[in-house]
Amino acid sequence: MNDLLKHAVSLSLFTKCVAAVIGILLIHATFHVLERALPRRFGQADARYKVHKFVVFSGYAAILLFVSILFEDRLGRLSFAIGVASAGVAVALQDVLASIAGAFSIGFSKLYAVGDRVQIGDIRGDVIDIGLLRTSLMEIGNWVSRDLYNGRIARIPNSTVLKGPVFNYSQGFRFVWDEIKLLFTTTSDCQLAKEMLLRVAKAAIGEYLFEAQTSWKETSEYYRGESPPLEPTVALVVNAGSLEFTVDYIVDYTKRTVMRDRLFTKIVPEVANSNGRLEWASSGTVISQQATPGAIEAHPSSSTHGAATRKIPINTKSPATSSQAHPHVDV
Repeated sequence: MNDLLKHAVSLSLFTKCVAAVIGILLIHATFHVLERALPRRFGQADARYKVHKFVVFSGYAAILLFVSILFEDRLGRLSFAIGVASAGVAVALQDVLASIAGAFSIGFSKLYAVGDRVQIGDIRGDVIDIGLLRTSLMEIGNWVSRDLYNGRIARIPNSTVLKGPVFNYSQGFRFVWDEIKLLFTTTSDCQLAKEMLLRVAKAAIGEYLFEAQTSWKETSEYYRGESPPLEPTVALVVNAGSLEFTVDYIVDYTKRTVMRDRLFTKIVPEVANSNGRLEWASSGTVISQQATPGAIEAHPSSSTHGAATRKIPINTKSPATSSQAHPHVDV
């Protein structure tokens, strides 16, 4: 081994440069083969990912070690030049260096890990890879409603975590508060509606309640905060002539869409079977015929917000005959 090091030191600068290029290519090819073959020997996806990342970073380390050994005798002489060059590189590649610093920040401060659901800036998604320069997210939302994947992979520079907030849905308390709003007419039975919504919500989230209480207890050991109400709550306000009920509840952060579907699937039959005691508030416009034959007046319904009364002219003349029973309305 010592003879090999002495031989490497005795080579000329040109020969070392050629050897460096050849050695880097060989190391890269070797670790590329390992990167493709080694993870396949592990069954679990998480283990395969960790082995893949280990092989990649080992390849970088091997290249750095090889170049350091090869140019060991010249590092002292080139220290000043390397310092000047490094300052120039730092200015030119400040975004790259900031992303590398962000990668270390993500790793050491445990901002998030692969598999976590996060929001970085305006982008939400599940972390599928954390590289040296970028974090890859399987994006959710955008043109797709709720928490469904939209099919895009978002690659975000790691430097972003040093400049803005990062929201992590997966760490600590793994539940979120969500809500639904329902409009009933003012003639509906207010007390019945409130009791029905509370009963349906408690039945729907019953499976989460114990888990949420346990999760909050574990979280409170690391963070200081007041214990929030974990059971569902129902609040009522009168909004534009309608009874607006808001149901707040906790849910697993990955199942918001499923929970909303479950709640409405149970609420709709309850309203239908209430024998008229509960009625949905309409958001449409009621059209009434006026005494004046040339116009009709549109009155906003009880749930229309601030809609003004407007007149719509009626063309009472038919192209075929003036005695047509149903006049044509021009809007």
